[in-house]
Amino acid sequence: MKQSGGKEPKAKPAARPASAQAAGQVSLFDTVPETGLDNFLPLKIISAARLVERRLVKALQSQHSLALAEWLVLAALIEAGEGSVRDLGAKTGLDAVAISRAAMRLTDRKFLKKSENRQDRRLVVLKPTKAGRDLADEINARLVPLEAEIMKGLGTPDRIRLASLLGSLQTKENA
Repeated sequence: MKQSGGKEPKAKPAARPASAQAAGQVSLFDTVPETGLDNFLPLKIISAARLVERRLVKALQSQHSLALAEWLVLAALIEAGEGSVRDLGAKTGLDAVAISRAAMRLTDRKFLKKSENRQDRRLVVLKPTKAGRDLADEINARLVPLEAEIMKGLGTPDRIRLASLLGSLQTKENA
């Protein structure tokens, strides 16, 4: 049936089942995306990330007096063996200022050692000390149960899928 003006009326999307609405699920097949805050996927991701970050920060601060940036820098250097502030940016997701400040605090606490880059004396090479490696081992031992607690309720297939989806988002963002 045509409306006045000769236009066909737009079909309304089918209503989502009540169970999907109650679960806060967003249908991929809706023709009109829901933009309410409760159903806006980027905000759901941010909210979940903040919850996880708060738990991680609390554990690092209370058990080791470390800031999140310090742990990220130390963990990245443990993995790489050594690196510069520039090298650590992509690995940690931190900017150069945050990395420099974290490295300074870790150096002051004898968890990192700074040395001059032989090829470019303007650059500093950061390397974990024995105390830094020991601290990283201790932190990792405590974070494994924290990760399990955070992920409780998600089965192995869900965890694998979540890691894959987050990896896809990060890869797309970094491209």
